[in-house]
Parts: sequence; structure tokens; C-alpha cells
Amino acid sequence: MVSRLSIANEYLIAIVIAVVTAPLAVVLQIVLKVVKRRFRPQSDEEVPTAQFLVLDAIDGPAVLMVLIGGGTVAGSMALADWQADQNIQADLALAVRRVGTVAVVAVVAYVGSRISRLLLDWYAEFVAPTTSTQLDDQLVPSFKRMMPILIYSLAILWALSIFDIAISPLLATLGIGGIAIALAAQPTLSNYFAGTYVISEGEIEPGDFIEIEGGPSGFVEDISWRSTKLRSRFNNLIIIPNSMMSDNMITNYSRPALAMNVIVTGGVSYSSDLEKVEDILMEVANKIVVESEHAITETEPRAGFSTFGDSNIDFWVFLQATDRAGSFQLKSQLIKQIHQRFNEEGVVINYPIRHLVVDDVPESEATTEREPTPPEQIVEFVRKG
Repeated sequence: MVSRLSIANEYLIAIVIAVVTAPLAVVLQIVLKVVKRRFRPQSDEEVPTAQFLVLDAIDGPAVLMVLIGGGTVAGSMALADWQADQNIQADLALAVRRVGTVAVVAVVAYVGSRISRLLLDWYAEFVAPTTSTQLDDQLVPSFKRMMPILIYSLAILWALSIFDIAISPLLATLGIGGIAIALAAQPTLSNYFAGTYVISEGEIEPGDFIEIEGGPSGFVEDISWRSTKLRSRFNNLIIIPNSMMSDNMITNYSRPALAMNVIVTGGVSYSSDLEKVEDILMEVANKIVVESEHAITETEPRAGFSTFGDSNIDFWVFLQATDRAGSFQLKSQLIKQIHQRFNEEGVVINYPIRHLVVDDVPESEATTEREPTPPEQIVEFVRKG
């Protein structure tokens, strides 16, 4: 009599759990909807909050988990009593509990994957564009690919442990396989980690003009984990492995600022009036700074002389251009106007000159002193010749 009463009570508890589970799931769904409504954006233009995204992700699955959990507990209790009454050796209740637990784990894995995807999409759309670095823009797509794999892999290992399947040999096999894959994919992994270095440094970003030592140059179009894409001066796409980016010296013409120094060098005859030459150089430089759209007006031009050359006294002129493309235009304008003003003022830029001294000359001519030929006559001779 006691046994029958105990069995009846177990059945009764299982029935109560099964009956209560459905209303509990309905109440949970109502509560989630009410709470979610509090975090819902008021308009389409308003940015959704992370709390709203999490609540939206667990809205349906949470109810399903309650139903599965309640059904598993009620079913296992009823089966346990029925199995004891029928003297059945197989543990059906344990099998039901395991299947129900695995079902709950599957729902949890689905919810975790969904939450990670929604939050990463939200971050990429609303947060990443407002940051000053490109690192998060590059990390989010990779995390979106890796997070579901990681979550479902852990869920599978958890499910195997629920069924008392030893996972240690599996982990050891996966470890050995991982080492073999790492050795086979060494170049790819090298580029991947080099890409991590390039992206995290933040010294090279899309739009910058860079030049690799002993390699190509161009505008950076994209920086990914495996390679960096450049657009060359001939409008061709160049794909460079990131390992090359990290192992070589790189000149970034867009950093620390777009402004670029322009220095033009040349030389004037030794007979020139250097004060006059310097005045001409400064006059031309100041004129270009005012007139050219490629010059930075805040930086004052400078000019001076550097060395005594073989045929001329070398000079230099300094200006600052707005960017690298403007530096070529500015340099061309500076050379043309300096050449024009030198012609107008009669300032001579000598051709390279060499005086030849011959030792085996007649003794009568050797005692005769000869005036050296002026450079102007040599130039005139070369022109006529």
C-alpha cells in the first residue's frame, strides 16, 4: 500500500509539473515582452540598445527551454516510477533526462550564437564607425565567423560528456591535428599574425600612400588579415602578403600629416651675385605660395646656398605642399619660374666644366703663361659646336 501511494504521489508530482510548465512559459513570454518594450527604440532612426538586442534574442528560446526542462523533469519522474513498477532493467528515465539536457544545451548554444551575432552586427554598424581606429572594423568580421564555431564546439563537447562519452581522447586528437594543420598552414598563419600587427599598430590606414622598401608603392585600398591591397599610380591593384608588410621598411607619405616638404636644388655660376640670386629665389617662392593652390601659406618659404660645386655654387629652395600629389605640381612650377627669372636677370647656370692639364707640351710653350678660357666662352663654343 505504501509503495502504491508513493508511486501515485510521483505520478501526481509529474502531472503537476507538466501542467504548471505551460502557464509558466506563457508568463515568462509576457514578462520578456513587457521588459523588451521598455528598451525598444522609439523610432527607426534611434539606435537600439544592447539590452534590447539580448532580450530580442532570448524571447522565443527562453520559453522553449522552460517547456523542454519541465517536460524532461515530468517525463523522467513518470518513467522512473513506471519502470520500477514494471521491473524494467533499462534506465529509461536517465535516457530521457540526458536527451532533455542535450536539447537544453542545443537551445543555449543557439541563443549564445544568436546573441553574439546580433551584438557584433550592432557594434559594427553603430559603434565601430565612431572610433578612431580601424582595428575593431577588422576584428568584428573575424569574430562573427569564429564565435558560432566556438560556441557550437563547446556545446558538442558538453553533450558528449552528458552521455558519458570520454572527450579526453578527442581533445588529444584535435590537439595533434591542430599542430599538423598549423605546420601546413604556416605561411597563412604568418600573414594572419602579421596582419594583426599591421592593423593593431594603426600607422597604416585605407587612403594612405605608402612605399615598401624595394617593393611597390600606391594608395592603400584595404587591410585584411591575410594581405594588404594597394592601388598603384597606374591604377592597378597590388596584393601584398602581410608578412612582407611587417618584415620591410615602409614609408607612409600620408603620416603624420598630408603636408609634404618640397626642396628644389640647383646651382649658379661662380661669377653670379649671390645676394641677387637669393632675392630672386625668395621672390619666386613667395609668389608661388600666394598663387598656387598646392602650397601651404602658413609655412614660410626659405632659400639659401649649400655647397661649392664643381661648376656652380649650389642653392636650395624650400616650400611645403598640401599633399604628395601637390608636391609634384609645386616642384614643377618652382623650377619653371626660377628658370624664367634667371634668364630675365642674366643669371648663368653653367654646364659641367673640366680643365684638362697636359704635361707633354713643348718646352717653349710650357714657359708661356696662358690665360684660362672663361666658362662663358666654353659654353658658347659648346653651343656652336
